[in-house]
Amino acid sequence: MLPEPSPGVLPHTGEPEGGLPYRLFVSGESSEVNPQRLVVWLHPSGSDGLELVEPLAEDFVRRGFALLTLSRKNFADWKGADANRVMAKVLPDAARVPGVDARRPVLLGFSAGAQMALELWSARPDAFSGLVLLAGAPRFSRGDELTPPRGTAYTRVPMLAVVGEDDGDGPALWRKAQETWSAAGVPLQTRVVSDLGHEWLLKEPTEREAMLAWLAALPPVQ
Repeated sequence: MLPEPSPGVLPHTGEPEGGLPYRLFVSGESSEVNPQRLVVWLHPSGSDGLELVEPLAEDFVRRGFALLTLSRKNFADWKGADANRVMAKVLPDAARVPGVDARRPVLLGFSAGAQMALELWSARPDAFSGLVLLAGAPRFSRGDELTPPRGTAYTRVPMLAVVGEDDGDGPALWRKAQETWSAAGVPLQTRVVSDLGHEWLLKEPTEREAMLAWLAALPPVQ
C-alpha cells in the first residue's frame, strides 16, 4: 500500500509485463512542457528500503525530480536479471506517466544497491545522468578504486559517493578513488560522514541536504 502522499506529490503504481512492480512519486504540477527528471532507487540487500527513501519523495519533487521505487521483488539481493528488467521494462513504462522524463535517470543506490548502480554505470554510462552511492565501495566487475573504466562516456556522469567514517575500509577506498578516478576524468565527489558506519547516511540532515543540492546542480539531460 502506498504511503499517504504529501501535498503536491502524485503517487502512481505500475506493473509492466515482464518487468517489476514499481511506485512512482511525481509533482502534480509537472507536465510534458515542464517534466521531472527521474531518480531510481536501488535497494540494499535484505530490504526494500522504502521506509528510508519514500519519505524523501517530497524533497525530490521540490527539486524537480520524480522518485521511482520497486514495490515487489526478491529483496534478498540484486541479480543482473533484476537490473535488466528495471532498465528494459520498468523505465519505459514509467516514461509513459505524464510529466516524467525518464531519459538518462539518476541512480540512487544504498549498500548492495550502490554496487548495482556501479555495475550498470560501467556497462552503459551513456544511459545515466548521475549516480548517488550510499555506503558502497568503489569496486565492480570491470574495475576498482585503482582502475576506473576509461572513455569519454564515463566523464559525463557525475557521481556522489557518501560513506560512513566507521564503515571499514570504505573511506580509504573512496579517498584513493577520488585520486585515480578523477585523474581518469570521472566527475566524482566524495563525502565521509563522521561517527557513522555502514548504515543509512541520509538520516543526517546535513548529508540529506548536500545530496539534494548535488542533484539540483546536475547538468540538464541532453
